[in-house]
Amino acid sequence: MQTYSMRIIVRLALLLAALLGGGNAHASCGSALCSFNSNWNELGQTMSGWMFDLRYSYSMADTLRSGLSKIVANPTDPALAGVEVENRRTINQLVTATLDYNHDEHWGVSLQLPYVMRNHSHSIGDPNPALVGYESFDAKAIGDIRLIGRYHWLPATFSDTTLGVKFGVKLPTGRRDFVIQQTSALPGEVTLQPGNGSTDLIVGAYWNRAEPGSAWSWFAQGSYEHSVHHLATFKPGDKVNVDLGTRYDIGHGFGALLQLNGLWLAEDKGPSAALTVGGVPSSGGSYYSLTPGLTYAATPASQLYVVVQLPFYQHVNGEQLTAGYALSGGMRLRF
Repeated sequence: MQTYSMRIIVRLALLLAALLGGGNAHASCGSALCSFNSNWNELGQTMSGWMFDLRYSYSMADTLRSGLSKIVANPTDPALAGVEVENRRTINQLVTATLDYNHDEHWGVSLQLPYVMRNHSHSIGDPNPALVGYESFDAKAIGDIRLIGRYHWLPATFSDTTLGVKFGVKLPTGRRDFVIQQTSALPGEVTLQPGNGSTDLIVGAYWNRAEPGSAWSWFAQGSYEHSVHHLATFKPGDKVNVDLGTRYDIGHGFGALLQLNGLWLAEDKGPSAALTVGGVPSSGGSYYSLTPGLTYAATPASQLYVVVQLPFYQHVNGEQLTAGYALSGGMRLRF
């Protein structure tokens, strides 16, 4: 019993240490959705075959922050005359289709195809309240596709544990020609568009463990993303993502899920990167979220899931819109 307790303590310490190395970032207009792992079973999967995952996510970024603090922007401030004022909101909806293939007990690959639906509105400042203007932006299109390969193995001394590495690329497939409705001009911030024009390399690692005869399973994964080719006017910041969690088999097909999610994003670079009125970079930051959820196995080959993501730490660079929660639901089908 003492040995088992020590193993649990060590696992939790490792999970916490990994979490503290990451965060969750939003673009200055709140265009980024929180990330979480819906592949908690697949990380330990070694059978060959196909899997399809379809997920819908929603969030509304309507809280303006500077650093850790909430702020209220005043569009009638004379210093903001003629300037975009982020005092409204960004609604993000994302439908992501993932097609995954496991070749054998070691090799696998997944293709992620996102469809982005984004609506943003802001004020144009003026000292005269009657002359304060409003602009809106609406985009619906395919986003940037990700192709991720993986290699996993089962350590000989831990038959209930899976370790693996991931490697892949994000392609510049998303549209970036949507314009502001009132002016028919491109928005100043590339991050509002479904795609950002960059080609990124992605590397990562993951760990999964299911206790024999236990209703509990544990997982952890992390990834690093770096742009290797980008627009002349915009280079996205490097990204570190961490997902850590546990799943408990309730019975009758139901499972409870709890994750700690983090993502750290460096500042974007280039003339099209977001800035405050004073010229301070307004991109990147550190965010941490708690994500509870519920799963239901309708059949041995299908699973439904729903989660709510609750940020408990949000630190942004410059001034950025942030969301108080994100909702996601989907289905996974093996065939």
